[in-house]
Amino acid sequence: MASRRLFWAAAWLGFALIIIKASHLGIPQAGDVAGYLRSLAAISYRDVLFAASVWTFGRAALALARDRPIMSRLVSIGFVAFSALICLYAVASAIAFSPLGGFLTYPLLQLVGSVRMMSSSVSAYLTPRAVFGLVVVPAAYIGVVSATVWLAPAAGARRARTGVALWTAIALWAGVGQYVYATDWATHYDWRIAENPPWVLVSSLWQAVSGGPTARLSAAFPDTDLADFNAIGSRRPAAALPLATTWTSRRPPNVILIVLESVAARWTGVSGGEYASTPTLKAEAAHGVVFDRVYAHVGRSSNSLASMLLSVYPKLDFQDYTEEFPRATQTSLAAILRDRGYRTAFMTSSNMRWAGWDTFVPAHGFSEVRDDRSLPCDTRVTSWGLADACVVDGITQFITQDRTRPFFVMAWTQQTHHPYEPTPGVPLLELVREPNIPDEYDLGRYLNVLHETDRQLARLFESIRAAGLADDTLVAVIGDHGQAFGFPHDSYLQGRTVYEEDVRVPLLIWYPRRYATPVESSAIGGLIDLAPTIADLAGAPAAADWQGRSLLDPARAPRAYFYVAQDEFKLGVREGSWKYILDLRTGVEELYDLEHDASEQKNVARVQSDRCARLRQRLAAWTEANRRQYEK
Repeated sequence: MASRRLFWAAAWLGFALIIIKASHLGIPQAGDVAGYLRSLAAISYRDVLFAASVWTFGRAALALARDRPIMSRLVSIGFVAFSALICLYAVASAIAFSPLGGFLTYPLLQLVGSVRMMSSSVSAYLTPRAVFGLVVVPAAYIGVVSATVWLAPAAGARRARTGVALWTAIALWAGVGQYVYATDWATHYDWRIAENPPWVLVSSLWQAVSGGPTARLSAAFPDTDLADFNAIGSRRPAAALPLATTWTSRRPPNVILIVLESVAARWTGVSGGEYASTPTLKAEAAHGVVFDRVYAHVGRSSNSLASMLLSVYPKLDFQDYTEEFPRATQTSLAAILRDRGYRTAFMTSSNMRWAGWDTFVPAHGFSEVRDDRSLPCDTRVTSWGLADACVVDGITQFITQDRTRPFFVMAWTQQTHHPYEPTPGVPLLELVREPNIPDEYDLGRYLNVLHETDRQLARLFESIRAAGLADDTLVAVIGDHGQAFGFPHDSYLQGRTVYEEDVRVPLLIWYPRRYATPVESSAIGGLIDLAPTIADLAGAPAAADWQGRSLLDPARAPRAYFYVAQDEFKLGVREGSWKYILDLRTGVEELYDLEHDASEQKNVARVQSDRCARLRQRLAAWTEANRRQYEK
């Protein structure tokens, strides 16, 4: 009985895992059943092999308990219970796959304190069908195994034939699946669905214990390529920081840095965007400079925070910088301005407990830190935090507290984070331009929320003018990373690609004292260049350990670097009008001429092999510089 229970438990486990993966593909279209089965084999063959491997271990445990019937019974029943938990975990991972772009991992499960924050994004995918799967699949699995064990023959030729047929089916399914995966799904945007969820969890645990892999490239490169990543202090002697007492005829400007959560340049009305989602920023650009070629280095807010504040490239690994280096010793923009007599504050309408921000931010030069628990209003829209009107209220309250000293406030919005929940009572506008958008519903909500955040920024500019601070204030507005909605590439949410919608961000620096007329800059840069640029405009010397350069420096290199880290690495670099992408997992190269192909639809890597080789060298230099930087 125990052996029969073990056999059927493993068989039905493999079948259940296939059905769970089938939920990702949906219902097959008429006339394409063969193609559907091929795809299903490609994304589930690892699950079938996993079930067979688990059965092997179960048989070994059963062999050790052969002479003890009670122990054999416990082993077989324990195997069924374990397999039911695997079914539950597989369903939960399939539900999480859409918002996360991958299955549940050990680091994600560690974020127990942040589950409340994630609940809005998760609940958007927790449909009645998903809840049904979480409850019914494990229960049905136990029921089917029990019924099969009861009805199946205990021994004999029929059982032997069943075993042979089953192992033959496993071999065929795995063979076809591996072939289709290698020839088709390996380059699919959501290839991770083919992974086995339990194995992803175990391997992520091992990565957490061992420190995890980092991106490496073996290509040789000229030593001069490392100059792109040298700190400012290694390029020229660092100037001494003047103190507030050295102010002369006019004190330095107030600085407000607004970070728009998950906002790509493509979806705005500035920085090359064509949507009517940010009319305020478009109008205020008449009093500033717009940079339309600025890039986030990775689609991860925590790493973007470090790059903007510390002018540092993140470590090329899978970790959040703020958790990995909560008290990093790099000089922050806030610390430099504080040492020059500025009042400093950090505000966000989200919660600071996410990814260690509540430790990282106070440790880097901010005298006042406020989040959704301490802002002057409490209009909560999602589990991620409050309406962005609340953070604008906090800024306006802060800037009028003390008129005797300049101030620096860094504010982070959150309402444009998934699930893009509109502010109650604000009517929705028709802002989607293209027809037949794959994710038109979410894009429409996203653009409306961005429009509402922009409307709140209009209140901020009005407050600055009403307080008589317009000529003495610099306002920088930038996105932390992009967001994808299924076009022009088959990708969704954030951090899964390095195409323009994922990494190119808007940057407007509003500064009426300097810009009486609008200016558009074609300087190419990244988030690490933001702090040096603001310091340059504020008249403060850049810190010696900053890796970025002012976007106003005509001698700066015309390049920006970015990467993807989601259980795999993709590296990218923009140089001039060319953008090169390298998938370290598959070795696939992509090259686009953005001047003539802004949507990155024509890969010219094959006909531009020399250019690819040169840009590959630059990426190799980046990985080596990053290794040296973090091994210190």
